[in-house]
Amino acid sequence: MAGESSPRKKLRVGHRSERGGINAVRDLLERQGLVVDEVDGRSDYGRDLNVDITRDSEITGGIIGVQVKGGRSFFRRGRWVIPATKVDWAYWRASTVPIIGMVHDPDSGIIRWTNLTEAARSRVLTNLPGFKIQLQTDDLAEIALDEVLDDDSFDSFITRTEAYLAATADSAYLLLLDSDDEIRRQGVFNCWTLGRRDPRPLILLRRVLTSLSGRSLYDGISVLAHATAHPDIFWTKQNWISPVVETAVQASFRWSPDELAELVHAVEPFDEEGSDWQRGGIGQSLWSILVVDPALHAKLPSAIRIVVEAGRLQTAARLLICLQYLADDPVGEVDILIQAHPSLAQHEMTRLVVEHLHEHGRLDVY
Repeated sequence: MAGESSPRKKLRVGHRSERGGINAVRDLLERQGLVVDEVDGRSDYGRDLNVDITRDSEITGGIIGVQVKGGRSFFRRGRWVIPATKVDWAYWRASTVPIIGMVHDPDSGIIRWTNLTEAARSRVLTNLPGFKIQLQTDDLAEIALDEVLDDDSFDSFITRTEAYLAATADSAYLLLLDSDDEIRRQGVFNCWTLGRRDPRPLILLRRVLTSLSGRSLYDGISVLAHATAHPDIFWTKQNWISPVVETAVQASFRWSPDELAELVHAVEPFDEEGSDWQRGGIGQSLWSILVVDPALHAKLPSAIRIVVEAGRLQTAARLLICLQYLADDPVGEVDILIQAHPSLAQHEMTRLVVEHLHEHGRLDVY
């Protein structure tokens, strides 16, 4: 009818907030030198942006997907969240590239982020502001975002994202078997990256521990010690392992006499570099993972026999120290073993151990 305005289409509720969020995220990523491709709306099945990671203006080959949410509707019960359905959890878990979730606050302009793929694949979800956990389940209807992403925190974001990409690559754990010690150390770090939320990488590290040598062995022992009650680790939210993961990893700390012999012998040379059986040393970390084994005391005599027969008397003396610490009768048990292995009595460290035991009754492990 003449004079009346024609009806017009209206913007979908939330469109401005979503568009503003995508623009804000894209602007930050491109300002930091990343290559950002926006996903066509007709092809958006869970990510809004495909992003190539760069370092020093070079494309690294690392790619992530970014899912962006924007608007006050994603601020719930005092926290910013991304809604999650069972379909979402399945998609994030199965994605061949990590999906990073980001929420934009249109009032403050703050962007918060979390690794949705890591969360979906983890056994536990950690509450970064504290030491709380929540078991991962696809029944969770939302996931909270605690970390701010801005120009100041961008390097940390890239470092953590690249670490996750490395740890989830097809060859991530094969690095543990490489002949190059530095490459093996990267494999150990991959286990640590994922192992804090899923026990399986740390259990794998434990299984291959005796095949490591050099600094990768040092790193492996140090990483596994984080799954114990190590008294001299300064615990923070960045290195704390939840009780759920810790319990599963500790269950794998069951050592054969051969493993005990090899590990203690391998650690002894580190003394020359100052990392010895003192508080804060590699020996203390090794002891922390060995003593979890409830049958450790019963296995030590066999381990001592193995190293004595191999002529490794320094290692035998160290194992004697471990044994007497756990023994009900330290002096008696050590005397019996020395009688069984006469060559031990000729070793200087063993003589010092025996003298101390007869004078004080027991000796600290470190």
